[in-house]
Amino acid sequence: MLLTKIKPNWMHIHSLQNNSFIHFNLQTFGLNHVIPYDFIKSYNYLPPDKYIKKINCGNKKVITTDKINYILNDEIVTRSRRYANLKIDVTDNYEYDIYHTTNNTFKQSVDDSRGIERTFELIDLYHINQSWILELITQVSALSILNNNYYKGHKKIKEVDVHIHQVRQTTYPNIDAHNSPEGVHRDGADTIVSAYIINRNNIKGGESIVYDQHKQMIYKTVLNDHEGIFMEDVKQWH
Repeated sequence: MLLTKIKPNWMHIHSLQNNSFIHFNLQTFGLNHVIPYDFIKSYNYLPPDKYIKKINCGNKKVITTDKINYILNDEIVTRSRRYANLKIDVTDNYEYDIYHTTNNTFKQSVDDSRGIERTFELIDLYHINQSWILELITQVSALSILNNNYYKGHKKIKEVDVHIHQVRQTTYPNIDAHNSPEGVHRDGADTIVSAYIINRNNIKGGESIVYDQHKQMIYKTVLNDHEGIFMEDVKQWH
């Protein structure tokens, strides 16, 4: 389903070209949106990520926050998630067509447990269709194409396959939440936004780290609200 047509801001994108990673906010990509409160609030209602091992809590009471029970069947949920898949027709360099698919399966080209096909509940189309998301995806896609000189191998890039994961990490006293239990890894993509933080509340840690092709650390930070990292994912690790 066609969501919209958006023109990339090439003048702004060219200023970001050929950086192996970028610690960014929306303004970095030339965007001036305020993220809607209803989108922020939607994180309170994400279903548990069934692919993350839950922590057995025995007979402890159910912990309720923002009307959500984080203990299901005597197990603590530390990661919740919804998913969306978009296809971006980039045949016309000056106007992209953004399509929403109903695909709810996700499979990564990696050698660890993430290589299995996983299914997730879909992100509400109302949230996916918000301007700030679609314009950010447009700018990120355009920069990815520019960094590849418009070609992948000998073929001109005509489509960008975008996978969006809306994830909430929840910690408890003496219980950590790990967004990458597989450790230092790649995601099996050409370029990624390894994280974009909507809100941090009452937590410590959560460092974002970029490594070179030899797994030597080249950058480490704790992302603040509305900050993310855009990076090349073929040679680098995170």
